[in-house]
Amino acid sequence: MSLAEVAKKFGLTEPGMRGLLVRRGVTLRRTVHTLRHDAFDILTPETCYWLGFLFADGCVAYRPGHLPQISVGLAKRDREHLVSLRTFLGSSSSISAPNPTQGSCQFSVRSEQLADRLVSLGRYKGPIGEHLNESRDFWRGVVDGDGSLGIYRRPGPSSSTFAQFRLVGSRRLLDCFAAFLQRHGISGLSVRPHKTIFTIGTTCGPAEKIVTVLYSGAVAALPRKAAIAAKIMNRACP
Repeated sequence: MSLAEVAKKFGLTEPGMRGLLVRRGVTLRRTVHTLRHDAFDILTPETCYWLGFLFADGCVAYRPGHLPQISVGLAKRDREHLVSLRTFLGSSSSISAPNPTQGSCQFSVRSEQLADRLVSLGRYKGPIGEHLNESRDFWRGVVDGDGSLGIYRRPGPSSSTFAQFRLVGSRRLLDCFAAFLQRHGISGLSVRPHKTIFTIGTTCGPAEKIVTVLYSGAVAALPRKAAIAAKIMNRACP
């Protein structure tokens, strides 16, 4: 059985199962995984999307003596999106079974080239890559990671509804997003403090415009949010 199969059988995550077996002195088979280390080198629309998604939900970790690790976790309901990311990266690494406590699935790869590229494009500090700043695919990835879309019923006896858009993140990232929206004719949005981070959002017509800019004809998107975006865009049609 593979490590992933053993972990699933006992209701553990794959990293947890690996640690347990190592502590018990079990010799694990060495597995050589495939991976496109140059996956982020050329900024195609799909590449920009996954970079945006990892800017929001991904983590880059450096440890002395180890290859840098890029990891991301999603709720069980969004596991297929991790499968899509794995396919894009040309990776044969496994996706963990849902965590018994949190219900999240984890996926990670180790690559100095991929990690350095993410960091150099502004994942944690410094300016965000100019091409990414102008890319609606990049910003859709960010929204799929840390944003929310919805259609809500107005309070009171009225049966009318309205669209809502929200995005949370660092001040540095959201200021760039606000500037991106302004270049697309969507102005008047402000970045506001929200607990330990920041948020930007709006409702009704402006929310419909944002969703249309980001999701119309999308090359890649989180299926769950793409479905909501489609409903919002249908509302925006005359």
